Amino acid sequence: EKVADTVGSHSEADSPLEKGTRRGKKMKRLLSLLLCAVLALFCATTAQAAGVSITLTASEYALHYAFDAGAQDPFVILEYATPAEKGWMMLYSADGHFEGDVSIAYSGAGGKTSVALTSARTTGSIGKASTTLPKAADYQKPTGKSNAKVTDFVLTETPEGFHYAFNAAGTDYMLLYWRSKEQTVTQPVYPDENGHYEGDVVSELTFARTQFTVQVKNGSGSMKKEATVRKGYQAPEAPQRQEGRLSGVTVCIDAGHQENGRFVNEPIGPGLTGSTSGKGGMAQGTKTNRRESIVCLEIGMLLRDELLRQGANVVMTREDQMTFHTNIERCEIAEAGGAQIMLRLHCNNSSNRSKRGIQVYGPLNSDYAKAVADADTYREMGQKLLDAMKTRVGMTLANSTGMVRLNDNYVGNNWAKMMCFLVEMGYLSNPAEEYLLVTPVYQQWLAEGMADGVYEIAVARGWVQAQ
Repeated sequence: EKVADTVGSHSEADSPLEKGTRRGKKMKRLLSLLLCAVLALFCATTAQAAGVSITLTASEYALHYAFDAGAQDPFVILEYATPAEKGWMMLYSADGHFEGDVSIAYSGAGGKTSVALTSARTTGSIGKASTTLPKAADYQKPTGKSNAKVTDFVLTETPEGFHYAFNAAGTDYMLLYWRSKEQTVTQPVYPDENGHYEGDVVSELTFARTQFTVQVKNGSGSMKKEATVRKGYQAPEAPQRQEGRLSGVTVCIDAGHQENGRFVNEPIGPGLTGSTSGKGGMAQGTKTNRRESIVCLEIGMLLRDELLRQGANVVMTREDQMTFHTNIERCEIAEAGGAQIMLRLHCNNSSNRSKRGIQVYGPLNSDYAKAVADADTYREMGQKLLDAMKTRVGMTLANSTGMVRLNDNYVGNNWAKMMCFLVEMGYLSNPAEEYLLVTPVYQQWLAEGMADGVYEIAVARGWVQAQ
């Protein structure tokens, strides 16, 4: 507007030279304004991409990334997307420098690939970038007939993903579309000479016991069949017990719940009146949909291995997702195994999604609890366990990050004839804490923290000598 006003203010007739000069000045000013606008837009886009600069190097079926997020963000969520697949993974770096490779197994056709980074601490965006994935040398675009009736569609879970089988007679290929909360893929699949399709899908990004939705589509993308299946879970083999600071101590690990929960009416506890079938159900993440039962089992296995490395004997109440025991039966398993302490692993849930932290609960008035220790001693031992866990995962030792409470609310605590604590390891209802609870690195920290707590309790109770 200012340019137009200046030109219009001249009322006298101008020479061709003067007119040409003014037209040149006018064009320069317009170009200057246009350049400023472009620069402003560029700056806004850069700011939106946020302060993390990402270097991407694309190759066949892989993407190399490198970036610095700073020490305040040791956990970062990386999301990637290609024309054929997308997925996300949690990354960890102690010093804030992240570098590694993303396997892009189903994107042989190549194409534009984008990466977005999210802080697991704040769940806020911290960076974006894109590149072009090259077409793989062995990639061949599927051709031929790809539309027929699909029959006998069967899915079977495997520890790596799932196995599929179906028939589509007379076709040269079909498209297999599958998705989980962690990964989504469209891939061509090919039949044998009889039109039978069968194979295995591997999804390293998908967590154990997460559900896949699987569709068979024709070449035009029209769905022919759909079914669901869960990724399998296979318990890791236990390491050999070594001699260590916990030699001579026996610990029972009770991974809470099971895949298909049941409510069984049980007496509250010895010396207590009444019975209960339990009030709450199983916690489940809002971002990952991971169930409390499998998260507790994964951490329980890591705790088992850590305790064995430190010399302890370990009793497990369950090692798979299908085993069901009542609360009293779990206590009986601990007693039969000669456990001196029982840790009951759980994940918390709250309607307040900002609530987070670790909580430790011990028994109070049951006859069995009183025979083990008085309330003050129980509370002191619980605090040792809680503080050790908080220290290992980097939480402040304050009530705001969790407390020790003694009560008569938990049947599995009340019927334990040994020292027993129910450990709520974090809140699956809190998005940031949920991402941590499902991440192997953080799960290992929780296991190490509990092992440290068991050692502190063992020393205080005189089970072992301090080392």
